[in-house]
Amino acid sequence: MARQLTRGIVLQKINYSETSLIIKMLTPTSGVQSFIFPGAKRKKKHGNLVQSLAILSVEYYQRKDSDLPKITAIEPAFVAQTLSYDPYKSSILFFMNEVLLHTLRDNERNDELYQFLENILQVLDHTEKIANFPAKFLYRLTRYLGFAPEENEDSIYLDLRECRFTKYRPNHLDYLDQESTGNLIALSKAGFDGEDDPNIPLQQRRQLVYDLLKYYHAVIDQFKPIQSLAVLEATFHD
Repeated sequence: MARQLTRGIVLQKINYSETSLIIKMLTPTSGVQSFIFPGAKRKKKHGNLVQSLAILSVEYYQRKDSDLPKITAIEPAFVAQTLSYDPYKSSILFFMNEVLLHTLRDNERNDELYQFLENILQVLDHTEKIANFPAKFLYRLTRYLGFAPEENEDSIYLDLRECRFTKYRPNHLDYLDQESTGNLIALSKAGFDGEDDPNIPLQQRRQLVYDLLKYYHAVIDQFKPIQSLAVLEATFHD
């Protein structure tokens, strides 16, 4: 059985036995894939590396008598310096992780999505300007999930049902008002490092995250409430 290597971003880990884990990861070539990691909890296996949205290099093999590939070794593909220690960044990580678990489907390859997530996780680790990070993440993720809003010149509303910006107020309640739409358009032009972020007041920034989650609920069937949203409140600071 040939051993294979892949990079992966940890989405979930589940206790399988006293010593083993089942790990769900986003990979560049196979999309969301689950692995079994025998003996992960033993010190020499480095199972402590399996943390929320950790970027890992994984060696594994696939046995014919098992549906799950078996991990033989892991090591960090990116060593974060601040993500585990900064409470604001940690709350953003948990929020991102939960959103991804509720939106990504197994075995759907999307190398562009993988690269996007790996890049912004590294940016999050290095930047200190994180106030608008959750809203930017939610909005940019729509590109890779297939419901990025259609742009319309001089738009002042975002119609959540039609997935498009519009000059006219929709005749239903599922839309972003002028203030939130303007903030969203301004943020869409800013990088994740926060260096060119528009100045958005605290309450408007908070509302924009709620509005974008409302957009996810409008588009994705049975999109579950995000439990970590309460924890994310800690990131809403000036």
